[in-house]
Formats: sequence, structure tokens, C-alpha cells
Amino acid sequence: MVASTSSSAPLITVFGSTGTQGGSVIDHLISSDKPYRIRAVTRDPSKASGKKLQEMGCEVVKAEISNKDDVKRVINGSNIVFGVTNFWEHGAETEIAHGKNMIEAVKANLSTIKTFVWSGVENVSKVSGGKYTKVEHFDTKGKLTELARTEGLPVINVSAAMYMENFLGMMAQEDGSFVLALPIKPSCSLHLLHTRRDYGAYVVGALESGKVKEGKGEVLACAEVITVEDVAKQWGEVNNVNCSFYQAPVEQFQAQAGEDLTQMFQWFQDFGYYGGKDVKPSQEVLSPNAKVQKWRDFVKESDWSEVLNGSG
Repeated sequence: MVASTSSSAPLITVFGSTGTQGGSVIDHLISSDKPYRIRAVTRDPSKASGKKLQEMGCEVVKAEISNKDDVKRVINGSNIVFGVTNFWEHGAETEIAHGKNMIEAVKANLSTIKTFVWSGVENVSKVSGGKYTKVEHFDTKGKLTELARTEGLPVINVSAAMYMENFLGMMAQEDGSFVLALPIKPSCSLHLLHTRRDYGAYVVGALESGKVKEGKGEVLACAEVITVEDVAKQWGEVNNVNCSFYQAPVEQFQAQAGEDLTQMFQWFQDFGYYGGKDVKPSQEVLSPNAKVQKWRDFVKESDWSEVLNGSG
């Protein structure tokens, strides 16, 4: 299947088109029953990832998200925009600047843009009442979500849960068993998503279900809520090894992982990934054909050889 070329199909500009979220969005747009023209934004269209998007029927355009003129140029004429920013590559200050560039460009093109799908998460500092102020990679996106809404943009925040793809921290022990060590209680619930596979299903659902209104609309893209103890247990069962959970002392974990990630897990324990919001209503936006993946099935389909061999 390829993207539509019909002039009657809505044009969606996708930032981060070669990344985990943007790539998932494009896959699900193309597989949708509804036609979309897709403008895929990348820093280097000449790379293999850019050429693959061209083969999928996308209009692949070069742009630097740090360049306001670039952002305005690629957004021009769009009916829908998907925006995502990368804290880990750039840091908080630059991520805010990138987000503002997109927000300004969308605001300047509201004559054609009817929906701005934004990938945001909670403003932890604000929702926790100042208890956790170091989870910058959440706060920046939360602040940008608030700004987009303050500016009156037709925002739908499709908030990705914790990436299943990021679980590589099972540690091999001398007796052949494995341990997952995090600074939270065994009963703490984690909100998980196989992001590359399923995030786009929630975006397409937000666009097509008719159940999400622009402005304050929100979809919690979470495929499963599972205790961290069960995350470890199921991983071990699938891989035929003993894997247990260990509640790491906060100070010990912070010395290894830093304040941001340490407070993030404490936020999960005290408030939940989404600050106490219920993820069940968001499942209703999914199309009947969208079968999002649970943790156990993700483990079954993934290659854990490096972790199992002690090199992960």
C-alpha cells in the first residue's frame, strides 16, 4: 500500500517521519481505509529511510525543525500536522524552541490546518504540585501542549505511553537468573506501548473515530497497564529464565541513572504515568482492526539475545 496522490485527500505533514512515532504514524495512515496525502519531513531525504518513504508514496521534504522558515515552508498547505520533538537529542531549551516553531507555523496556517496532532506528555512539575521538578523530558512536552492550547490551536494530544522498546535493563546474575531493578514498589503499574508498531493506530483513531474533539482533545496511547513485577515475570517466562524484580534504593538508582529518570519512576509510583487519568476511554478510538500489542507478545516477538548473553 502507498499514500494517496489524489488532490481530494487531506494533506498531512508528519514531523519525525523516520523516527519511532512518526514512522508509526505514516504506516497507519497508509494502511487506513481513508486516503491521505503524506508529506514526510526529514533532515536528510537522501538517506535510505527517506528513500523508503518515497517508495511508500510520501512527498519527502527536507527541513530543520530549528529553522522557523523551514517549518513554515513544509507546513504550508497542510490540512493536518503531526508534531513531535526530541528531548534526549537536544535538551529542554532546544526542545521548547522546536515546539514553538511548530506551534507558530501551525497558527499561521489555520486557514487550511484543521487538526494539529501533538505528541505530548504530562507536565510533572505542575501535576505533582512541585513534588517532582526534575522530570524535564516530561515537563517540556507538557508545557508545549499547554502553549498550543493557549494559542487556540486545534490540538489533539496523542500521548505515547512508556516505550516497550526501551526495556533492555534486565541484568544477568551469576546463577543464570535475571533482575529488573527500578526505584519503585513491585506493585507499581507501568503504562506500556509498542510505540513503533502501535502509536500510529491511536493517531489514526484520533483523526477518524469522531470521538476526539480538536482543542482540548486527548488520546492516551497505552496498550497495557501492568505491574513492574509482572513485567519482569512475563519476560522471564517467555525467555525460559528466572527473572525477578528488585526495588532499587532511590539513591543507588539515581547515582546510575540521574535525577530525571529517578523522579520519573517516583512519579509513576505516586501519580501514574498519566497523572491518574484513565486510559480505557482512549481504547475506544481504535479501529476494530487495530490489535495493539501486549507486553507478553512484544517479548515473544523481540530479539533478546544481547540481553540474555549479558551484552545488553
